[in-house]
Amino acid sequence: MRDLDPVSIRLFLATLEEGSIARAAARESIVPSAVSKRISELEAELRVPLLDRSVKGVQATPAGEALAHHARALLQGMDRMQREMAGYVDGVRGLIKVLASVTSLSGELPADIMRFRAGRPQIEIDVEERTTPAIYRSVREGLADVGVASEFASHEGLQVFPYRRYALAAVLPAGHALANAPQVAYAQLLGDDLIELNRDSGISHVFDEAAREARTSRTVRARVSSFETICALVAGGMGVGVAPLYLKEAKEKTLDLRFVPLADAWAQPRSFVAVRDLDTLPVAARAFVAHLRESATSLD
Repeated sequence: MRDLDPVSIRLFLATLEEGSIARAAARESIVPSAVSKRISELEAELRVPLLDRSVKGVQATPAGEALAHHARALLQGMDRMQREMAGYVDGVRGLIKVLASVTSLSGELPADIMRFRAGRPQIEIDVEERTTPAIYRSVREGLADVGVASEFASHEGLQVFPYRRYALAAVLPAGHALANAPQVAYAQLLGDDLIELNRDSGISHVFDEAAREARTSRTVRARVSSFETICALVAGGMGVGVAPLYLKEAKEKTLDLRFVPLADAWAQPRSFVAVRDLDTLPVAARAFVAHLRESATSLD
């Protein structure tokens, strides 16, 4: 077997991610016939079909799924190598890929990143917001060095370290009947229209389960991508929502809202720093993880 061509591997993964050779070709700025030819040559080289093709698009065969698993790790390693080598040329010694949840980015993480950067200006940190399940999945697949996310998703197969514990609160208009309560249960919000994070967020299934336990249906009026948008829509009269209590000081006065702590057992979740294998991380990434762990310990 000849050495596999990285370009063909990238086009194969793009086709799986887009579900279509045409869309993969558009994304990679190449004609569809060239993508199809590359994948056919890859299948001939490996002597197994990698894609099931239909009028609805393409799906991976079992062999294709196996190849995709190894290919992602391989290409991620190559990308990391190229970035680190480029960093030495430019005098920047380290680049860390970090995926973080909206909760983490709304809290202490940005300040922790800036404190780390202040002492190590030679290290760059590339931060991207993702949902909690996607963060753990991407770190597991080697697509990021470090993930920071809540406990509201499986982190099986990863090394995780405690980072923060935070409280969740009901976000209510100032004139709401519960606005002056010392605390509320999530079930008490189910009579109102709700503003929630998108369905693929980590906390979405927690709300589903809480509504089932309350044996009450709920009406989600809008799904959004940030807590800032939840607060804005609640202030606009569209409903009520749930957000971290640490946003209280910033949002209550500017938007005339009230943050009332939730009394539910799940309403004080932990967040974690997650890595695939701490010992095999680049030196810069290990230093960053150590910094986050020290930051969390300092608050105990």
